[in-house]
Amino acid sequence: NIKIEDNTIVVNIDGNSYGNLIGYRGETLNAMQTILSSIANKKVNDRIKLILDIGNYREKREKSLEELAEKVSKTVLRNGKNITLEPMTAFERKIIHSKLQENPRIETYSIGEGDSRRVVIAKK
Repeated sequence: NIKIEDNTIVVNIDGNSYGNLIGYRGETLNAMQTILSSIANKKVNDRIKLILDIGNYREKREKSLEELAEKVSKTVLRNGKNITLEPMTAFERKIIHSKLQENPRIETYSIGEGDSRRVVIAKK
């Protein structure tokens, strides 16, 4: 399925057994999105945003990251110790930060560089 809205193209692939297309934590999916985005923007003046999703993986991943953020924030409040999450993409880190930004007792920040960048959840 392909949807085009303004300068955004959303490609959603559906079917069976697409785990290999998604890869570990979406690595293959993100790589394919980068390749498709480069192709889509090769000979255009206005930048086109391309989003590739397979089997609604991105929606499911967002939901699981929001649940993780809530769970970890409760643990931080309970024991008072900062918790550093695994390395994540910028998109995934943004989900964590956004989910917890309105919690007046919790703060989040990122540490590290490049592929090793992680979110820290801390008590204010």
